[in-house]
Amino acid sequence: MRRFYEISVAAVLLFFAVACDSWSGYRADDEVIARVGTDYLYRSVLVASMPRGLAAADSVNYSQAFVERWIIDQLKQQEAENLFSQSEADIDRMVEQYRRSLLVRRLDQHILASEPSATISQKDIVAYYNAHKGDFRLAVPMVKGEIVAFPDSYRRQESLLKLFGSSKSEQHEDFEQICLKNNFQYHNFAEWVSVSDFLSYLPLTRNAQHGKIVTSRKLQQIHHDKVYYYFRVTALLEKGDAMPLAMVEENIRQILINRHRANVVRQHEEMLLKNALSSGHAKKN
Repeated sequence: MRRFYEISVAAVLLFFAVACDSWSGYRADDEVIARVGTDYLYRSVLVASMPRGLAAADSVNYSQAFVERWIIDQLKQQEAENLFSQSEADIDRMVEQYRRSLLVRRLDQHILASEPSATISQKDIVAYYNAHKGDFRLAVPMVKGEIVAFPDSYRRQESLLKLFGSSKSEQHEDFEQICLKNNFQYHNFAEWVSVSDFLSYLPLTRNAQHGKIVTSRKLQQIHHDKVYYYFRVTALLEKGDAMPLAMVEENIRQILINRHRANVVRQHEEMLLKNALSSGHAKKN
């Protein structure tokens, strides 16, 4: 608070000094609240930047921080100009290069906006996937499967497991309804999941042979803490195998969209070059 008071006093003194000395850049219709060299910060700039609804105490803190930040920025800019004045030509060149790159990027965006959006069919995605399977390799093994857990006191285990193992959709729906009704844990991994995620739902010991568990297609059982865990792995992909199409479909779609956009820009560039050379506007040796 004391420091803000000092800044405010300095601003008032500065205001009177401006009135007497007629500094360059001074605007008589606005109040100067800070100065660094011949650069001035006006109250209107502070007011315009201030968020709405601030309490009085917060406004004071915000004003103090804003003024100090402005002074620091001016001082750093002056220090940079003193240190790097000899490399001003390099800075100007970099600024010009950046300006040109922004203009070119804006032109590319304009060209793309003028063209119809790319239509990527499922056939295009499948064709790309088949041609680039080597680019899509699994970093970890993955599985599909099912896990059900229920108390060992459940008396209708045999009928439940019969439904669980059935390939008929109606009987499997009955199985799911029984699990829901009795609050049994049931996990159906119809989509690919990592082996570690699948096994995390089972009470396995450190000595368990995970490899045999996931390679077997038989119904398997674990009894732990008065609970039966029945599970089976229906499909397995090893580390290094090609990823399933469903896992990379959206990625491939974006690749094809980007390829289309690049082709549109390149065609425009080729047209520009051809027209410029034929008209004599451009020449190459």
